[in-house]
Amino acid sequence: MGHLWRSEPMQLVQLFVQIEAAHDTVDELGNLGLIQFRDLNPDVNAFQRNFVNEVKRCDEMERKLRFFEAQVGQEPGVKRLLSSVSVDNGAASSSSSTQSLDELEGRFDELEKELAQMNANQTMLNRNNNELVELQHVLTKDAVFFQEAYGNVGEPRRGEDARAPLLASGASSGVGGDMFGAAAGGVKLGFVTGVIARDKIPAFERVLWRATRGNLFMRQATVEQKLRDPVSGVEVEKNVFIIFFQGDRLQQKIKKICESFQANVYPSPDTTRERGELLNQVTHRLQDLEVVLTRSRENRKQVLASVAVHLQAWRTRVMKEKAIYHTMNMFNYDIGRKCLIAEGWCPKTATEEIQYALRRATQRSGALVPSILSVIRAVHEQPPTYNRTSKYTKAFQEIVNAYGIAHYREVNPAVLSIVTFPFLFGVMFGDVGHGFFLLIFSLILIIKEKQLGSQKLNEIIAMPFGGRYVLFLMSLFAIYAGFIYNEFFSLPMDIFGTTWHQPNSTSGNIPDLTRTYPFGIDPAWKGAPNELDFYNSFKMKMSIVFGILQMSVGIFLSFFNAMAMKRPHSIINMWLNVVPQIMFLWSIFGYMCFLIFYKWYIDWPHLPPPIPNPPFILPLIINMFLQPSTPPDPLMFPGQHSLHYFLVLVALAAIIIMLPVKLGVLKYLHNKQHQHIGHGKQHDEHSGSGSAPPSPAVGHHHHDHDDFDDEALDVSHGDLEFGEVAIHQVIHVIEFILGAISNTASYLRLWALSLAHSELSTVFWDRLVAGPVKDGSVPMIFVFWSVWFAGTFAVLLVMESLSAFLHALRLHWVEFQNKFYVGDGVKFTPFDYKKILNPD
Repeated sequence: MGHLWRSEPMQLVQLFVQIEAAHDTVDELGNLGLIQFRDLNPDVNAFQRNFVNEVKRCDEMERKLRFFEAQVGQEPGVKRLLSSVSVDNGAASSSSSTQSLDELEGRFDELEKELAQMNANQTMLNRNNNELVELQHVLTKDAVFFQEAYGNVGEPRRGEDARAPLLASGASSGVGGDMFGAAAGGVKLGFVTGVIARDKIPAFERVLWRATRGNLFMRQATVEQKLRDPVSGVEVEKNVFIIFFQGDRLQQKIKKICESFQANVYPSPDTTRERGELLNQVTHRLQDLEVVLTRSRENRKQVLASVAVHLQAWRTRVMKEKAIYHTMNMFNYDIGRKCLIAEGWCPKTATEEIQYALRRATQRSGALVPSILSVIRAVHEQPPTYNRTSKYTKAFQEIVNAYGIAHYREVNPAVLSIVTFPFLFGVMFGDVGHGFFLLIFSLILIIKEKQLGSQKLNEIIAMPFGGRYVLFLMSLFAIYAGFIYNEFFSLPMDIFGTTWHQPNSTSGNIPDLTRTYPFGIDPAWKGAPNELDFYNSFKMKMSIVFGILQMSVGIFLSFFNAMAMKRPHSIINMWLNVVPQIMFLWSIFGYMCFLIFYKWYIDWPHLPPPIPNPPFILPLIINMFLQPSTPPDPLMFPGQHSLHYFLVLVALAAIIIMLPVKLGVLKYLHNKQHQHIGHGKQHDEHSGSGSAPPSPAVGHHHHDHDDFDDEALDVSHGDLEFGEVAIHQVIHVIEFILGAISNTASYLRLWALSLAHSELSTVFWDRLVAGPVKDGSVPMIFVFWSVWFAGTFAVLLVMESLSAFLHALRLHWVEFQNKFYVGDGVKFTPFDYKKILNPD
């Protein structure tokens, strides 16, 4: 329990490592994960450090690995293999760990060149395939175009020239002489045919029409087959076109326009026989090319499959190597001793583990000189905070760390938050049915934690999964509070039998004075005319009691922090700051809690002088300070007025102790310190200048790291003026007095949210379930039950639980932790492979 209550005691260690053993030493320490290295070269540029070339090599290898991963991702079958290999790659990892970095780099170079060559060949083959497919479609569509040109008079003669005069007169041409409005003499036309993207056709036609001034005839046809771009891999829809024109100048213009629109122009033979022969050749070439493409894809898939098997292990190895050299760049290089000097923080309890790791690294590297570990002291440097956590306590520690990292050896609020956080949530979310739903959800996450923990979850699932044990305890306390409130989906549960009974139909309920309801609130209060008044009174007073108890615990924890400081001013802070705070809080609000329980305990109507209406507590507390001479009317107990005088004096005494008394003591210590410094200077002057006062050795500390240090109120520092300390103390006292009132009122949120949750649940049940059941319509009952379940899940289980969680978080961060928690620490971030490889 001690390692939870306070952070681990830390020590600053210094390592002397031989050059040949440095890599293996850092590797072993990375596997151990218990040292946070310091940067001993803060003023050296990152590009001027000793191992910058090795880091660059690792960066280049990471680039190649990203290239490999991108290539694997383009093959669906290989990508599935990669996801299956990532789950269990122990064999691949062990094989890659035996290879040196030079061997891995050489293999990466070979694979990159091989894959780059394969990609280039694949792109060239795909481009050739696309060209042949487009040419095949061009030849097929051109035959249709020419067939339509001669369609009016039947089939053209075999071997007829496509460039023959189409507009000749007479029957020999097969077309009417004025078919295109030509003269009697024949006109010889040229044509250009090719393939263009379908979305460019409208603009293409407009540009051609304007450039040729309409002196062309264009036909087009769609290509049913989608062609994949060899570079981008995107499927493109294309059209075949043929353009008839007259003259060489128009031919040059048309070809330039085709080139600007990235249209592929293909040569088409003039005769039908030649087009048929070319089409057969293209078909045979496509068949041969398909065989080559299939073999090329299979070969590439085999290479990528072998890469996918080792990709995760390679990535792990390269990330480790890069982290090793990054860490070694923080070391100092001792040229004379030919060794590296490192410094870092580690827990005191981990000294033996670190030494054992150093011995293993020396044996691995074969170094003759073993590495040396020595403990040194730091000068004016706060040690990092390291709180050991388990899977059960990690989420609670993260909740505290979100507010601020604990000061070194400060009391850790996460220990109490394990109980108080889910308890306050349960107070606001108290319902047996709703808590049971949360319990089922948290149990599912806990049962499947191994399965879910090995997957990369999205944020919606990752957040509740990380806090699954918080949810589990929250659900248990919600069920517990639900039994206290006696609510199951807002319905009362008569488990032990009510203590109220109705003698006849005309009289009201009367209590059975011989017994009380064993646990929780009697179910008779649900539905009673004064139900709301009773629950309001009960939950409001309960919230105040819980708030005063938690704030008191916070002040007592500040007392423990002051005890742990072990410095002269800690005693002052303990007796002149913490104790008066307890006096002030309990003289007012502790007395209020006493009155709450006393008012609950006394049977006021049956007192010897009966008091039908007991006095209200809040006006009584206010009058205790505003009208101290006026006795309460009526007196709740003998001597109450005298007790009021005493409590007011205690509260005033607490303020006097925190302000004039403490400031006087601090002023006395401040003057005494300056007198001591003055005597020290006179002693130095009389002793002569031949010898200087001994300066602390480099790496030594003025106080033990186990001490908790609060320098904000430490008057022992020479550069801290007393005026600053006085102002700080005055602000601190004013903030505490106002905070004691505002924080107590803030705990009323427990009452407000609990009441809102109960009333909202009651409205859902009455409007969506009880009403339709009374009507007796079965379809409407089913519909309203579905609506009730959906509303309960969305509003009460999701929104209300989130609201109660946030309010419990606020009560811990603001009302509880500000009483003792400094939260200005530095988190312990050791060199650990687990965190490097899995930063989430």
